[in-house]
Amino acid sequence: MPLNSSNMLKVIEDFPHQCRTAMQLPEGMSVSGKVDKIVVCGMGGSAVGGDLLKIFMHDYKIPVFVVRDYRVPGFVDESTLVFAVSYSGNTEETISAFEDASGKKAKIVAVTSGGQLSAMAKKIIKIPSGMQPRAALGYLFFPVLGVLANSGIIDVKGLEIEEMLDVLSKTEDFRKEGDRLAKKIFGRTPVIYASDMLRAVAYRWKTQFNENSKSPAFTHVFSEMNHNEIVGYQNMDRNKFISIFIRDMEDNERIKKRMDITKEIISSRVDVQEVFTKGSGLLARMFSGIYYADFASYYLALANKVDPTPVTVIENLKKKLK
Repeated sequence: MPLNSSNMLKVIEDFPHQCRTAMQLPEGMSVSGKVDKIVVCGMGGSAVGGDLLKIFMHDYKIPVFVVRDYRVPGFVDESTLVFAVSYSGNTEETISAFEDASGKKAKIVAVTSGGQLSAMAKKIIKIPSGMQPRAALGYLFFPVLGVLANSGIIDVKGLEIEEMLDVLSKTEDFRKEGDRLAKKIFGRTPVIYASDMLRAVAYRWKTQFNENSKSPAFTHVFSEMNHNEIVGYQNMDRNKFISIFIRDMEDNERIKKRMDITKEIISSRVDVQEVFTKGSGLLARMFSGIYYADFASYYLALANKVDPTPVTVIENLKKKLK
């Protein structure tokens, strides 16, 4: 079997176009009435958009919760806006959470390419089918952002959108850096760190290495890792592990200093690679941080001599669950 049978590289390179297209999907879709809580229900690649929404809405007064489970929290009620996000539309946890939220009279918007969820929901944003969920992040995130903007819940500035698209359009820069990182990582387990603010970006790196590269990977955040995980480096082997620091210009100054000092300390045991987000706006910085991981995990897959697209283990698990 060819190592890139489904042309994952082309899918990754097309990501900026995917984002632009995804922004048009929620046109005319909004919710009315009081909204004082937002819940995003999803699993795997379909839940990452919720994690990113938490970052984007960090300074808003309306809290965002991400549910990776069969039930929604007890606080969900008629003033809660629930996004049920399932790329396939058949994710059993998300369907169960959808039914639970419906019973609690929540406002619900489904984001899906079809399946059972499409048949169950009244408000639906249909997204293109035929992709791996993790490769459809633009389709899974920007429709949610669009509904919130259309509903007057958030303010998304056009300049911030355009900056993000411009940053991502420099595809070759991300490709080269991803290839370089893959060469550094090959044969070792990556441990990825970011500030707590960008926790979701670091987690996306981990899951991309898991699914694309078929490799173990782990993640933690600053400054919490300084209170526990840093001690574990005393027994880590440079030949087995490598650390990746995702750095952002808006990180707290104390976080920046902690990263500098931590790099100095742990470099005696492992190699440390630093990746810097691009842009000034939050969207550009979030998605540039993520885009590096798409390419790095792709090239690591090729180095590992595995096809980055299929996730046979997950599909086999689903068959057994049926």
